[in-house]
Amino acid sequence: MVAEKSERETSAAEKLISIAAEVASCHKCPLARTRTNTVPGEGSPTAEIMFVGEGPGRDEDESGRPFVGRAGKLLDELIASLPMRREDVYIANIVKCRPPNNRDPERAEVDQCSNYLTQQIEIIDPLVIVPLGRHALGWFMPELRITQSNGKIFRNGNRVLMPLLHPSSGLRNPEHMRMLRDGIHNLGDAILEGIRVRNQVVEHSQHPIERSHEPPQDRPSADLVAESVEANIEPQSTVVEQAEAVALTETVPTEKSESVVNIFERSQTQDEIQAELKRQRAIEAAQEAADKQEDKLVIDDRQASFF
Repeated sequence: MVAEKSERETSAAEKLISIAAEVASCHKCPLARTRTNTVPGEGSPTAEIMFVGEGPGRDEDESGRPFVGRAGKLLDELIASLPMRREDVYIANIVKCRPPNNRDPERAEVDQCSNYLTQQIEIIDPLVIVPLGRHALGWFMPELRITQSNGKIFRNGNRVLMPLLHPSSGLRNPEHMRMLRDGIHNLGDAILEGIRVRNQVVEHSQHPIERSHEPPQDRPSADLVAESVEANIEPQSTVVEQAEAVALTETVPTEKSESVVNIFERSQTQDEIQAELKRQRAIEAAQEAADKQEDKLVIDDRQASFF
């Protein structure tokens, strides 16, 4: 088992190095003319958690590494609070070169560059992807708003996503800082959901991830105007369907149980969330046991009829 894991890590690492070399020689868009260094990404080649930002800033452009400035130090703090280490996860951006003056990446730049991220996701195959900020979330699920999705768990094809506000937003907005620190601690539940999804994928044929590369519609920047978390929005199931993704409400087979998303929406504290999750898992386990018992009775009846 150890040898198998080592072989997979080696293969994934080699593929990621190859992608980094492609990125270093890339001149597909104008960002190549103004960059100091490319920033392909870094971390464990077999990470269970992958953080995805929108693009490098000045510090990242100078160092060639993602999230090393003030926002990166906050991200390191959040990861350490899990507790995990930075080297246990993988950190990347949608675009691999710094946009001038830290402006938002343009659609053409995203279209030219995002294939590198698609390849990285396929190679690393993380249990959970954490889009950081509205632009990263917009690449995966363009119909969702980041402040209303922060810390919630979603299905996107065969992937599990848990969006978080961008760390730079937390540095400017105390309320966003609180939301970041609260949201990061839902990653444990996101990993459990990722395991469940992966088991489902093993049992069924895989389907490719359908992503829309439409940029987020004209919205005030999360760094400038905090959207109200209490604002009236469409039900999550409707929003996710429009984004060609499946909310967790559609992955739970029994009517007696609730989705993780619904639990997050109506629970106020982390203790309440954990208690709700424990209760729902007990219900699902009991339902599964009842289903197995019913299947066994059917088989026993068939065998009795045969003899």
